[in-house]
Amino acid sequence: MDWLWVVVMAVRAASPAADDRWAVTLAGLDEQRAVAFARAEPRRLEGVYARGSRALSADARTISGYATRDARVVGARLRILSCRVIDSSSRQVRLDVVDRLGPARIAWGDGSTTPLPDDEPSRRVVTLSRTDHGWRISASAAIRAG
Repeated sequence: MDWLWVVVMAVRAASPAADDRWAVTLAGLDEQRAVAFARAEPRRLEGVYARGSRALSADARTISGYATRDARVVGARLRILSCRVIDSSSRQVRLDVVDRLGPARIAWGDGSTTPLPDDEPSRRVVTLSRTDHGWRISASAAIRAG
């Protein structure tokens, strides 16, 4: 089913609507994030998050925590189920995003793997900020149901 997601994202990238444009941007940032997790290289997160963001610190701690146990997380890609612009300016955009972690596993130094539990969709407000290096995630906050 991953091939279908690639086709959908390619079509959206060719002529995206406003909301789709941001879904494509988020998907690109998430791909970089997944590489950082898979390679256990927290510095790669600098291409994903705005400097000083809480999410950058949290993900870097998670990657480092796995690395100290001779492990890394492979397949940590978020599947964007919906993405809607809440508000935007030339320097910042806030998005209402529903996403779900795809099938991921822990790869241990001895070559074994442990699948992570299946994830449920989650809803968040994601703030992207324009930096000198492009759009970066500057904040992400869960939206509680109810």
